[in-house]
Amino acid sequence: MSTKTTLSLTAASVLLSAVLSGNALAEEQANPLQFYTADNGSFAKVTLEADLAVFTQSNSWFGDPTIDSTSWWESLVRPGFEFNYVLPGSQSIYGVIDAVQANTFGGNDAALSNVGYDESSLRIDHAYVGWKSGNLFSSLGEDFLDISFGRQEYVLGNGFLFANQGGSGFGRAAFWIGGRNSADYAGIIKMKSGNWSGDLTYFEADQDDNTKVGGGNVEYNAEGLGFAGVGLYTVESDTVSRDSMMIYDIRGGVNPFALMGSVDALKPLHIEMEYVYEDKDNNLPSGNAWYVSVGYEFEDTPWKPGLTYRYASFDSDYDSMFYGSTDWETWYQGEILGEYILLNKDLDTHMVKLTVQPLDAVTLTLAYINYDRHNSGKDYAQEYNAIVDWAATEHFSMSVVGGLATPDEAAEDEFRGADDNWSYLMIFGSLKF
Repeated sequence: MSTKTTLSLTAASVLLSAVLSGNALAEEQANPLQFYTADNGSFAKVTLEADLAVFTQSNSWFGDPTIDSTSWWESLVRPGFEFNYVLPGSQSIYGVIDAVQANTFGGNDAALSNVGYDESSLRIDHAYVGWKSGNLFSSLGEDFLDISFGRQEYVLGNGFLFANQGGSGFGRAAFWIGGRNSADYAGIIKMKSGNWSGDLTYFEADQDDNTKVGGGNVEYNAEGLGFAGVGLYTVESDTVSRDSMMIYDIRGGVNPFALMGSVDALKPLHIEMEYVYEDKDNNLPSGNAWYVSVGYEFEDTPWKPGLTYRYASFDSDYDSMFYGSTDWETWYQGEILGEYILLNKDLDTHMVKLTVQPLDAVTLTLAYINYDRHNSGKDYAQEYNAIVDWAATEHFSMSVVGGLATPDEAAEDEFRGADDNWSYLMIFGSLKF
């Protein structure tokens, strides 16, 4: 075992002991970097984020002898500035600008994005301004209209299709931490009135193939009962398979027993789904992807357990576009395979996830994912994850992630017979103001 591996395991043990002892709980704290505050809600503040992660693994890529990745470090520092100025009549102007200094060092990362060298990258991430309507359209509700433009990300739903228009690793460093999520340019118009909301967007992705997306969506949300939404987008790109593509998105969720007073125990049950159809030009076959999930929260049980089952399917002609992470296993499916190897393409997955909260500041997540190749139907692999999140204060948090991936037939075929179990450990700390 390497020195770094020993240090990482020791640090994990110390962290877990501290977490489970419950000696530090999240506390409400004022932001010491906010230097201007007005009674009408105006403010100005310096922002700062500092992240550090250490990774160690064995039998990476299922023991493929050509792969050299056992341990590495990533760091990120994000200084910035944010303001909100409230105008007479409650309208407001807001803005954000920040820069990201990202680094990968101490070894090759599991994505092999920095093979043979350390990486360091400094670049602007967010740089946008916006306007909210306040009570200008009072009959439609406060802040009915929200218009923003600049370097920002466009997020749809839970990130199944759109969440991250930037990129990480491969010259930008910090592959896992990421931190460069913004489009090169995005104009977004958001509207919300009562249960109805919607948006219009045009963005140019901050990636190499000059992809541009325009469109929008509308959603109806009956709080506690369910929601339904539809989106329509068109794409221009230097990538032939994307150029002139039309994207149709349908999503929804329901709490089927929310209105039935006689079955209180079933009220927390909720069902969610999303379907994306990509109509491609240039005589290329269309792509399809969808998922359905069923979840239940044991609200009156100690530790507040939550259990979720999800089935997701992506055919081989589907373009996973700009999906991103909005929760563990969504939509990087698996802290090993979903993060470093598998895109959401030619893939069918079964996921079972359990979350418990033994302390107010501590959340434990256990997840199992089974992967199959969509076209061939062959079993690809199975992955087991255990994650501890500790919100020590309002500004400081830590996570420990352990994972084990076991290969099946399709993975062994893909990696030239490599059939070892891939184990993985990450410790991540984040300071944010």
